[in-house]
Amino acid sequence: MNRKDRELNVAWPKLILAITLLATVIGALVSTKTLVAINKNITAAKEAARPANVKIIKLTTPNCQDCFDVNTAVNNFKKQNVKVEEEKTLTFDSLEASAFIKQFAIKKVPTYFVTGEVTKNSLENFVKESGEVRDNTFIFTKLSPVFMDTETKQEMGRVIATLITDPFCSKCADVKSLVDYFKKTGVKVKEIREFTWNSYDGQGVINQYKITKVPAFIFSPEFDLYDNAKSTWQNFGTVENDKTYIARNLPLPYRDLAKGQIVGLVDLIYLTDSNCTDCYKVSETQKPILTQGYGVALNSERTVDVSSVEGQGLINKYKIISVPTVLMSPEADQYTNLKGVWKNVGTIESDGWYVFREMQQLRGVVYKDLTSPTPSRAKQQL
Repeated sequence: MNRKDRELNVAWPKLILAITLLATVIGALVSTKTLVAINKNITAAKEAARPANVKIIKLTTPNCQDCFDVNTAVNNFKKQNVKVEEEKTLTFDSLEASAFIKQFAIKKVPTYFVTGEVTKNSLENFVKESGEVRDNTFIFTKLSPVFMDTETKQEMGRVIATLITDPFCSKCADVKSLVDYFKKTGVKVKEIREFTWNSYDGQGVINQYKITKVPAFIFSPEFDLYDNAKSTWQNFGTVENDKTYIARNLPLPYRDLAKGQIVGLVDLIYLTDSNCTDCYKVSETQKPILTQGYGVALNSERTVDVSSVEGQGLINKYKIISVPTVLMSPEADQYTNLKGVWKNVGTIESDGWYVFREMQQLRGVVYKDLTSPTPSRAKQQL
């Protein structure tokens, strides 16, 4: 072996050793970096999981019986990932509470505010939905009426409801029950005033707000403080410039003050054949669809047999070929939803009467085709 070969034999082991050493060093560096990253992630996860350390101060209104329940609100906050180190209660008119109210510009009480780690990520969503942060202090602002205005010291959110009723329309909407509906949603109604539409006071309200239909009801401007309730008001009526809420869109029947009459009371005729014992019971089948499904209010209902003079007159006048069926007086035209679908089930005659004709829409009922001697069965709709 010459000198050159001996040098090569010595160099290769050194080279392999160097590469191995370098790989070890690089591996150690990568492992160290990865370990550092893992430790950081673990630390961050632990920090995120750690409850926020906070202190709570409640501002209460002990003399306001209907005021917002601040204790429930505080309990909801405690359900968050928090550790309450201290909790304190102050009446809103105390000197200490007054100082906090001024410092944080608090407009409504009862409420609560929280100091400590209120900007912790785990509280971010709750804070956005329930209030705001001022000077590193979370202020709960999403309280619903009734509450005290800290400037005027007045209770806010007690609503006056005014009912305009019609004692001569027993089938008109019950506005008292509608007011009760809003009471159940949390609206505090402190007083209900009721005037008949034709009384001096009733006419005064009608003229003031240009009311065209009665019965109606009105909420005083305090209703504007109930965000959840007023969000659906467009279904009921209008909001005036003085923030008075007028319910104008009440269901039929009602008194149309321009026409001077009650509209929406429908006369119903059940045209039957007493000889068809297997035929469907029109009053049991059709009436619920009309009254419950479409809200049709009935002025009268009666049964007419095809064998009677009146029955034959109806058959000839409206060219009826299938019975039992139902006929409705022209007042049915007031029910826009019903009118919209009637073309699929019947006809509206030139005199305004509604005549049901499409037996197939009743899915499998037995009826009589007046052009055939035997009863027929409506085909099942697929």
